Parts: sequence; structure tokens; C-alpha cells
Amino acid sequence: MLILVSLNLMKLDNKLTSSNSGFSLIELVVVISVLSILGAIAIPSFICVQRKAKATAALKSAINIQKECEISGALDVSNISSFQRVNISGYKALLNSSSSGKVQCGNKNITLEPNINNANLLPTFIYSMTNKELTFSFKGIKGKNFKTCLALVCDDDNEAYISRNSQLITTNRANVLASIEQNSEVVMDGSYSERGCSAYALVKGSSWDEAQENAEKLGGNLTTPNNSDENKFLIDEYTEKLTERDSNWNNGERAGAWIGLKSDASGNLSFANGEVLDRGFSSPYGGSQENYPDEYKNNNVTSGFHILIKDPSGHAQRNGGLNTWWREPNTGRDYYFNKDSNDYWGYNYGIAEVPIC
Repeated sequence: MLILVSLNLMKLDNKLTSSNSGFSLIELVVVISVLSILGAIAIPSFICVQRKAKATAALKSAINIQKECEISGALDVSNISSFQRVNISGYKALLNSSSSGKVQCGNKNITLEPNINNANLLPTFIYSMTNKELTFSFKGIKGKNFKTCLALVCDDDNEAYISRNSQLITTNRANVLASIEQNSEVVMDGSYSERGCSAYALVKGSSWDEAQENAEKLGGNLTTPNNSDENKFLIDEYTEKLTERDSNWNNGERAGAWIGLKSDASGNLSFANGEVLDRGFSSPYGGSQENYPDEYKNNNVTSGFHILIKDPSGHAQRNGGLNTWWREPNTGRDYYFNKDSNDYWGYNYGIAEVPIC
């Protein structure tokens, strides 16, 4: 009997010891895998909810600004309308406010624009004092349908929007292709491509000004690469088409094309599509708002930027790297050479971007 009790106690002790030994390796792997899957699902959803909340707050503020400007303008005997200053998370502060915190509506546009950390992640809202209209601009799409605007916040690459608006996009694509055919003399054959809500093509231009003029003929502007994915897409898409031999450097390969970034003679940057950049702007692809060359300033020279993909001289590799944005005078080759000169010039095309959504 004692032997039987001892055996039972030993079995119980073994069970207790086993139960206190923790998880097995397999159990830990399973738990970590499940947590990883849940995290992969939950974190993007949480970020999406945060962004949509900021965009919604900005939209409500824009609607309130519209109401305040219209009401105060009607009530103020001097016809000077104003609105209460707003501070929205993720958005730039509206400046030029009075000591009372009021901001004059002015007679042009009031723009609620995302700050530098949320550029391309949140929509821009524009209230026009001219036609008393509130619109949005986001991911290449503009309009007054704010339900569509908020839906775009969590729509990666505009996939949902594109699938819902396939007929509109088909029509817009046909219009762009028709414009390319009508202006075929300024468009490189076989250079049409698409990404998301944008159509692209290579247009002729030995200067930024000429390339921008030809981009406008297609209904667009020189491209505004909004993020690293778009910048890489353009490089991958057009490197081969843009590559040519540079006779100045032992016929080594050079490739580059004008983009929409430009500068006035004082060094202030803006994009061809009208987007104005903050002082201190510094693109991860090489465009800088600072240190405008004295040579350009002293000679009242404006400039344009191009993506530099290949450089046989090695200068780019030593000073910032390839696949980045580099500045040249807006007049291009004419700044360096006589018009009748046969000297080689490597930037004879720009990348036109036309919205199709």
C-alpha cells in the first residue's frame, strides 16, 4: 500500500514539475507567429485610422473656415472677412494671424496643407475666395467629393479608386494617347507608361522651359516624383530609353531627364504643377532649397532639375550620388554653348506627367 501511494505521489510530482516548466519551443514559435500576423494586420489599420482622423479634422476645419469667411464677410461693414486660427495635427500652421487669433480670408485661396512629415499621406484642402468653393487635392486626384477624398487616405496606390473608376480612367487614357499622337513630333516613340493615377511620356526639350512647354501640350506638366517609389519607377522605366553616349567623356553612357522641380533666380523652389515648397526643403532625391549658386543669383538665372541616372564623368558619384535630382540653368545647353555649337549636351528630354484619374 505504501509503495502504491509513493508511486502516485511521484506521478503527481512529475505532472506538477512538467506543468511549471514553461512553453515548449514549438509553442513559443506558434505564439510569436500568431502575434506577428496580428501585428502585421493591426498596425497598418491603426496608422490608417490615425491618418483618416487627421484628414477628417482638417476637412471639418476647412468647412468651418469657409463658413466663417462667408459669414464674417457679409457682416463686416469694411467687407474684411476673417476666421479663427486653427491648429490641426499633421498640417502646416496658417500664418498671418492677428493678436486676436483671427486670420484674414484675403481674396485668393486658403490652403490647409500637410506638413513635411505628412506630405503625400494626407490631403490638401483649398477654399477659393474667388468662386467660394472648397476642393481637395490628393494623390493626383482633385475634386469636391470628400467621401472619395477620405477613402484615398488608406487606399495604397489608389487601387480601390482605380477599380471603381475604370471607365473614367479609360476615357482619360484615350485622351492622353490622342494628345501624344497629335504632338508626336515632341514625344519619344514608345515612351508612354502608367503608374497609379498618372500617365507618363518622354517629351523633347534641351532646356527645362522647352520640356515643360511640351509637357503642357499633352495636358500635364513635367513630373513631380512624390516619393521614393515613384522616383524609382521613373528610373527603371526610362533608363534604357534615355541612355546615350557622351562624347565629352570617352563616349561613356549618360542618362537623365528634366522633372518638374524649378527655381527662381533667388533660389526659391516650386514644382511645375504649382506646388510651392517650404524654405528649408530638402528632397531625399537631391533637390535642395538652400545654397543656390552665386553664379546664378548674380546673373539672374533661373534653373530646373533633372533626374541624373548615369554620369560617365564620375562627378555625380562623388557629390551626392546617381538617381538623384541635379540642377541646371533653365535655358539648358544655351547657357553653356553658342546656339550653333555642336558641343554635346546630355539632357534633351523631360518626363511629362498627366493625371488620368
